[in-house]
This record gives sequence, C-alpha cells and structure tokens, in this order.
Amino acid sequence: MVKIGLVLLVGLGAFMFVSGGTFSNFSLMNTGGTCEGVAAAVNFGSAEYTFISGFAAAMLAALWGYDGWDNLSFVAGEVKDPNRNIPIAIIGSVIVVIILYVGVHAAYFYVLDPTAIASVSKDSSVAKVIVSKFFGGDVASLAVAVAIFTIGLMLSSLGTLHTSILSASRIPYAMAKDGMMFQTFGKLSIQSVPINSVLFQGVWASILALSGSFDTLTDYVIFGSWIFYALIGSSIFVYRRKHPDAPRPYRAWGYPVVPIVFLAVSGWLLYRTLVDSPKQSFIGIGLILLGLPVYYYLNNRGGKSTETAE
Repeated sequence: MVKIGLVLLVGLGAFMFVSGGTFSNFSLMNTGGTCEGVAAAVNFGSAEYTFISGFAAAMLAALWGYDGWDNLSFVAGEVKDPNRNIPIAIIGSVIVVIILYVGVHAAYFYVLDPTAIASVSKDSSVAKVIVSKFFGGDVASLAVAVAIFTIGLMLSSLGTLHTSILSASRIPYAMAKDGMMFQTFGKLSIQSVPINSVLFQGVWASILALSGSFDTLTDYVIFGSWIFYALIGSSIFVYRRKHPDAPRPYRAWGYPVVPIVFLAVSGWLLYRTLVDSPKQSFIGIGLILLGLPVYYYLNNRGGKSTETAE
C-alpha cells in the first residue's frame, strides 16, 4: 500500500500542486538531453541509435516494474480456491500496475518536457524532481523531496522484501521435497516457515548487494527471468503433446497463437539484450550456468527430502 500511495502522490500531485504543466510536452521529443548512463545504441539522437535497440531497452526497463506477479505462483499451493483466486489476483494486479505506471508517466511529461526528463541525473530520479516542484522547485525543495522519497521507499522496500522473501523461500523448500535440493531446505519451523531457505536467501542477497549497483543487479534479474519465462511458456506445447488428456484447471487463452507471440517477443527481447548489453548478458548467463553442477549432483544422487518441523 505504501508503494501505491507513493505512486499516487507523484501522479496526482503533479496535476494538483505543480503550476506551469502543459499537455503540449507530449508532442515534443528529446533534443540534447544528457541521458547519463544510457548506452549510445539506445540513446535517441546518437549516431549508433536504432529504433529497435531503443524500444527493446525501454521494454526491459519497464518490465522490472511489472515483475513480481510470479511470486504468487510460488505459494499457489497455499491459496484458497486457487482455480478462481490465482487468475483474479495475477490479472487484477497487472491491470492495477498498468494504470499506476502509465498514469505516473503521463504526470512526468505533463510537468517536464522530454529533454528535461532525459537530463535528470542518474543519481536522482524524475519522481524526485516532480515532488520537489510541489514545494517550489529550488534546492531546499529538492532536499524535502529526497527526504520524503527516502522514507517512502524504505517503507515500500520493507513490504516488498517481506512478500518476496517469504514467497521465494518456498522454491528451495518445494525443490527439497522433490529431492532436487539439499534436504535441510525442506525443513519447516513450528510456524510453517521454511526457515533454512529464508536464511540462505538472506546470505545470498547480502553477497549480491555487495557485488555491484542495484541497477546492474536488476538488469541481470530481468534478463535471467525472461530466459526462464520463455522456457516455461514453451513447456505448454510439450505438455499438450505428451499429456493431451491431463486435467487442465488453467487454460492458455488464444492457444496456440498467444503462446507463440509471447515466445517470439521474449526471444526478441533476449536477443536485443545480448546485442546491446553483451557484458551484462553473458555475466547473467554465467551466473545461471553456475547452478548446473549443483543441479547435476542433486538430480543424480537419488535423495528424497521429507517435510519436517523443527
């Protein structure tokens, strides 16, 4: 709720508290913005820029805002009436995110023209600049905006971490129950929390946090996630062929056209990321490949894990 409140504050406040905003900004384009930290291949106006590269970069950046819907699938086994509630939750939440993010970006362009947005420092954010204008737009106002955003983002991050940690910890737990992870991750606390999985996530997250910037980490996450989203999406064709008579409580709307379109778009995004950001892409692939020896060992040991409480 804090995150939604923060987005609404920026979006609605831009129209209510900022004077001088104009819808004519929507007809302008960036001319000479600094675009700090943006690669030349995706920077409009540079000699290396192509529309395909720029569009793909924008898509990958936007997808981080929508990522998180998959967390519900990690705890699907604990959802009441999953056949009804899971589709409602996933589809409903994505619609809400679309409305919020499209709305707040409309607010950005209402207050600032494209060149001003492109010139915002990478150490700041467009939202902070917008909020500073609520109080006058000077240096002191920017300090107030930074304070508001710092507190808001801290509270928002705590909520996000809470849901992400508790949901993602179910992955090693479920794998352990299937004999595909070390048995210690299959143990539950007396409150039915996979405590060893939570602790493992904490240690691994700390290592990753010390390894680089959060922007770099999110680039790795989005690239790696979409590799697996594509693989999972392609599995529908395998299951339809191998298990044609299996019960299907969930059905893919528009099959086979929609899954094919999804796979085509996913493949295109991954290809463009490899071309435009080869270093980050290959590092991301390398991190994934590091798990293969562990998978090979666990898959061939023949061990089983049981659900226990401690």
